Amino acid sequence: MISKNRALAINSATSMVAFISNLAINFFLSPFIVRKLGVEANGFIMLANNFVNYASLASIALNSMSGRFITLKIYQGNMEEAGRYYSTITVANTVFALLMLIPAILLSFYLEHVIKIPSSLVWDVKILFFLTFTSFLIGVASSSWGVATFVTNRLYLSSIIRMNSQVLKAVIIFGLFGLLKPSVHYAGIAKLVTAIYVAFMSLRYKKIFLPEIRVIKKDISMESLKEIIRSSIWNTVQRTGLILLSGLDLLIANIFLGATQMGMLALAKTVPGVIVSMAGTITSVFAPTLTIYYAKSELENLKRELKKSMKILGVLLVIPLSLLIVFGMDFFRLWVPSQDARVLHILSILTIFGLVFTSGVQALYNIFTITDRLKVPAILIVISGIISTGTVFILLHTTRLGIYAVAGVSSLINHARNMLFTVPYGAKYLNLKWNTFFPEVFFSIISVILLSATGLLIRSIIPVNSWTDLAVAAVITSLIGFVINMYIVLTRNDRIYLWNIISKRLNKDKYIN
Repeated sequence: MISKNRALAINSATSMVAFISNLAINFFLSPFIVRKLGVEANGFIMLANNFVNYASLASIALNSMSGRFITLKIYQGNMEEAGRYYSTITVANTVFALLMLIPAILLSFYLEHVIKIPSSLVWDVKILFFLTFTSFLIGVASSSWGVATFVTNRLYLSSIIRMNSQVLKAVIIFGLFGLLKPSVHYAGIAKLVTAIYVAFMSLRYKKIFLPEIRVIKKDISMESLKEIIRSSIWNTVQRTGLILLSGLDLLIANIFLGATQMGMLALAKTVPGVIVSMAGTITSVFAPTLTIYYAKSELENLKRELKKSMKILGVLLVIPLSLLIVFGMDFFRLWVPSQDARVLHILSILTIFGLVFTSGVQALYNIFTITDRLKVPAILIVISGIISTGTVFILLHTTRLGIYAVAGVSSLINHARNMLFTVPYGAKYLNLKWNTFFPEVFFSIISVILLSATGLLIRSIIPVNSWTDLAVAAVITSLIGFVINMYIVLTRNDRIYLWNIISKRLNKDKYIN
């Protein structure tokens, strides 16, 4: 077995490698697509993924809490109940995927009546959407297999799968573009192949780590399904709020401002999207340990782990956030020279503004899941989403802010919600003082200010006229920023822990019996 600290170190290290590989692939992929097909095509790829997020609302009720239920039952020694949950979830997911195939076909076929598509891209975009939906349904049908790495605290394997899938996607897209006439649906083909790969690998690890839990007909239980849905319904409500908050931005831009403006926003959201994905990846690394502590009622360990996760998340996120603030215009000017770098830079900052000042807060989202206290945060997110969407509509009709309103409103409202609810009530749900986690928030804000000031100083010394200049300036800023973070945000024990994650050559065979 793997000890908790070593498992966390391995999970964190592989999650970072997966993040870096995803960043590197997107770095080359997005400008490649823009150059070959135009900024609109890149926007439609992201919009197709957003439509999948809309469709995923129904599947969240089945899957968002499945890992929690199975993990709690296994660590409580009740394998029979764990098997019942697994059988029920697996069958329900398969049925759901088959039923969703029909609306996916209809929406793809009549897509031009839903969104604005340039006449030259209509069938290409339709095929893209259908392939993207099919990939999503494969992921839903196979999602219960992925619980094995969560339950056994081997999330590094999920990170490796994710990293390999990103590499596979890039190879397929670049290969098809190199061999055939450029088409936007190649991204859909790549997504479909990688979905099959992820499903296959998840099933393989399921058989290795949880062979004793399998689908048994008599274990399929409507009562278990109702219990899961009752517990997960607020996750569905929460995701609805998140879609209203920021998931409709590309759709709104497409309908009200056109495909080109949508493409610009999609391009601007690429780097912020990777940073947000990084935050989610790092946050998920701590989820198994937090769930286990809660299952064992070790609340002091739970509090300590949450504070550590906030600090580490803040240290790792503040650096790319500060680099985007300081060097964003230089990056976009070099990355997509055919587009307006200034507009892209402003849009990217507006998109991620809330995370700049609450970079560690995402770690607290785990609290609402492990304590099964999802109702209030879900309702507040929906209210935030309604306010955000309504405000955007008003600004689009009454001002000339245009795409800036679409990008910035949700970020500001999300920031306010985190500061007024997530931080104080996250502590309250664990019976802690309301201000328990605010020190980590304030350290994050100070860190952003110091790193941005450092970056501006370095930028004044090193003019950025090439990728080499940008790389040198960014590396110097990152190193200085890392040192600042290590001594402002982290305690001595935290520094030792993080240094071990970064410096050790982690060999999983050494830690696994």
